[in-house]
Amino acid sequence: MDMGMDELKSAFAAKAQVLIAKLETWFEDEVAAIDGEIAAEAPSGSGGSIMGMRPAIDSKRVLDATVITKEVLNMELPPEIIKPGGYGSCDEMIADLVPKLEQVFIGALKVKKPKPAKELEPV
Repeated sequence: MDMGMDELKSAFAAKAQVLIAKLETWFEDEVAAIDGEIAAEAPSGSGGSIMGMRPAIDSKRVLDATVITKEVLNMELPPEIIKPGGYGSCDEMIADLVPKLEQVFIGALKVKKPKPAKELEPV
């Protein structure tokens, strides 16, 4: 039995707080890993750094949050709803992604479905 729009909205609302909490934890872990890499590789000196001009997390790395959307919403994070370039903060990411995820979840926003990978034929 298919759920109607109102039931889907209610189902998403029931999962939203868990989704946000898990995305926040994921974001903190990802940024800590990125910052650790940068600090270890950053040159010393008093000159400016281009590191401060980059987003806190880039759009390609955000795609890794699919593990969260699969767990909470039972759906992949569609690449086309991620802001190009990434996000400067967790709040920015959540403010952008959660409403879009809701639209995808309830079926109001159509996204491409990934094609299944073809199996390799034995040689």
